[in-house]
Amino acid sequence: MNRSHFTPLAVFVGTISLLLATSFQSFGASFSGRVIDEAENPVAGLTVALPAFRFTTPQDQDEPVFLPSQQSETNESGEFLISDITSPSVKLMLLPERHAAYEIRSAEIEGVPFYLDQRQHGLGGLTFAIAPGADVKDVEITVRPRMRIRGRILSADGTPLRNARVELMVHLRDMDGRGRASGGGTRALDAEGYFVRYLNEPTYYTVSVTYQGQSAKSEEVLLEDGQRQDELVLTLKGEPEPVKLEQAVARIREVERFEAAWKRSREGMWAVNPENRHAYKRIYCETREEAQDRAIVQGAHLVAINDEAEQAWLLEVFGRENFWIGLTVDSKEERQWDNGEPVTYANWHSPEETADSEKARQTGDASQNYTVLVASTGKWQVVRQGNPLVRFTERAILEKENLVIGAPERKGDIENARRIRASTPQNVE
Repeated sequence: MNRSHFTPLAVFVGTISLLLATSFQSFGASFSGRVIDEAENPVAGLTVALPAFRFTTPQDQDEPVFLPSQQSETNESGEFLISDITSPSVKLMLLPERHAAYEIRSAEIEGVPFYLDQRQHGLGGLTFAIAPGADVKDVEITVRPRMRIRGRILSADGTPLRNARVELMVHLRDMDGRGRASGGGTRALDAEGYFVRYLNEPTYYTVSVTYQGQSAKSEEVLLEDGQRQDELVLTLKGEPEPVKLEQAVARIREVERFEAAWKRSREGMWAVNPENRHAYKRIYCETREEAQDRAIVQGAHLVAINDEAEQAWLLEVFGRENFWIGLTVDSKEERQWDNGEPVTYANWHSPEETADSEKARQTGDASQNYTVLVASTGKWQVVRQGNPLVRFTERAILEKENLVIGAPERKGDIENARRIRASTPQNVE
């Protein structure tokens, strides 16, 4: 295969031309291909994304539109598929943004190779447009591991500094020997005392760390283009700062306040809608199943949104995040919310999604597909098995018709709730 690349200028001109060529919205488009490394080996487990970004149309210049990110994780063969693209223009990149372990070197789209100038890395990805209904196939994305320093911080006695917050600085020196820049700040170490710092250019690097009066500094490391230093070890020296009694008490109280705030955030607080007198609560949940269990324990249910005004109130009170809501799209004879109420209002993300949900009901599709209220658009999206949106939905809204302040919770616990739910098969992962 021809590995020649366009210059960064050609990418820029092509990007502008593509953007100017379209002001319409694309419906039903798909984007598929594979990801390989520079040795042409497939790369699995990468999240390829066509994220949303701000744009305006000539008709709505004062009303910017925010569209949800669409993404796909590569399989063992490096293959990915992003379907039902609805954005009028897209940006090809890897997630998580700024923290992806790989970087895109080039992308061959419809036989046209594009080279991404890594000096533009901070600007993020390759922007282009896809025609309505188009299926862009056989895209080949070439990636390589990003330059980085991965280090481990040890206490003076040689034990890892676990889960600590340290002051970490990275100093740069040009190839010609001139000192140039430093950057850093507070950073949290992991459970084994490790940190990772991604870098964007080949040069000399020195890492220094400070923790409670102790410090350490590495030898200078030369990283050339594409290289990594994953074996850096820094051992703290010096005497720890003595902790005064009032400081120790202040730290304990700070931890207690943090834990209380975290508990309130996770468990949520009830808010009453003055229009219908129903109480609502935003909770943190790792899965949709956990949200169901916690709703049952509290004598509540996942929210049933019955009109536009109710949804507007929910977004105003609880903010624009991805929320699990109580609508299951399956083969029920008559569409209804999980609490049994009929569906009198819907706000689907796209006409195709409305058609798909109706088709599932008419054809007797036995699988259960849940519904997410998407943060960036306020629209509803059906979540099928394997949909990446599942991983990015960590909140749910509970609803209760009769809230009594100070009343004890209903008898039962999470295990009882799980037994109640166990009679219905769950298919979302």
